[in-house]
Amino acid sequence: MKLPNTIGRVSSPSALSGAESLRSETSSLSPSEALSPGYSRRGIKMKIGITGATGFMGRHIINKLQGEGHSISVLAIEEKPTLPKDIKWVHGNLVSGVGIAKFLKDVEVVIHLAGRNLPPEEELIKDNVLATRNLVIEMLKHPIKQLIFTSSVAVYGKDKKSKFKETDECFPNTEYGLTKYLAEKEVQYWVTKTGNPATIFRPFNVYGPGNSKGIIYTFYSNIKNDGKVIIYGDGKQERDYLYVGDIVEAFSTAIRIKKRGIFNLGAAKKYSVLEVLEVFKKVMRRDIEVDFTSTEEGKVFNINQDLSLAKKELKWEAKTSFEKGLRKTIEWYEKQ
Repeated sequence: MKLPNTIGRVSSPSALSGAESLRSETSSLSPSEALSPGYSRRGIKMKIGITGATGFMGRHIINKLQGEGHSISVLAIEEKPTLPKDIKWVHGNLVSGVGIAKFLKDVEVVIHLAGRNLPPEEELIKDNVLATRNLVIEMLKHPIKQLIFTSSVAVYGKDKKSKFKETDECFPNTEYGLTKYLAEKEVQYWVTKTGNPATIFRPFNVYGPGNSKGIIYTFYSNIKNDGKVIIYGDGKQERDYLYVGDIVEAFSTAIRIKKRGIFNLGAAKKYSVLEVLEVFKKVMRRDIEVDFTSTEEGKVFNINQDLSLAKKELKWEAKTSFEKGLRKTIEWYEKQ
C-alpha cells in the first residue's frame, strides 16, 4: 500500500477520495472559525465516546471526564479491556469497521485518540487514515454533536526559525505526519457534511504517569537498569514536553465550551536531550553515564509552535513545569 503522492504540497484539497477541503469555503476564517459555532455548556453532562481510551492518554482523559460526571463509552480492540468502573465498552476495530455503529449509539461527543505513530507505512495508513475515515463515515449516520481529534505537530513538517501557527500550510515530511494530516481532512469532511463543531489538537510530546514509550520512559528504564543512557546525535535536539495532566484540561475545556478549531498545544518551553538528562539527574539524585552515538535516530526536528490561539480561545495553557511533571512520572514508575 502506497501513500498518496501529495507530500510536495498537501495544503491542497484532501487526496483522499470523497474528502472535501474546507479551504475554499472558509478561506476568510481563522482556524477556530473554520469548524462551526459553539456555545457554553458549563455543568451539562455529556455522553462521550472515546477511541484509543485504553492507551496512555486515554486513561487520563477517562479519569478526568468521568470525574466531571460525564457518561463514558469506549471502543476497544481488546477482548477484555481493563477500565474504571461504570465505563461502557464495545469490542470493535476501526480499521475493519466492526463495532463502530454499536459504539456510537447514544453518543453525543466523540474523542478520537486511536492511531499509530510508528512504521510500517502500510499500518500507518490503516490505523491513522482508514480508521478515521471509517469512524467519520459511521458518525454521519448518528446525531453526533462534536468531534475532538488528536493530531500531531508532525503535520507541519521540517522546522523553521519562526513559530508554526495553525494557519500555516502543512508540509509533512514523514509518513506519520502525512497520515495525521490526511486524518485531519477526514475530520474536516465530517464538519462540512454536518455543520457541527470539531476540535483538532496538535500537541507536542505528551508524557506522564502510565506512559511506557518515548525518551522519558526510555531514560528512566536505562537509568534504573544500569545507570547509563544512550544519546543519539549530539544531544542538542530540542523538544517541548507536555505533561498529560495539562492536556486533559484542554479536552475538558473543549467539551465544556464546545470549541471548534485547530489548536497547537505545548508547554511553551523546550528542552534539549542533554537538558532532559540534567533534570533526570536532579530528580533521581544520581550520576548518569552517557554514551553518544551518531546515527540517523538522532535526527530530530526542532519544531516551534505558536501557542497563543489555545491561550486566547480555550483559555488554556500548560501549568506543570517539566521538573514537577517528571517527578510525578518517576514517582509513578517507582510504584509499579
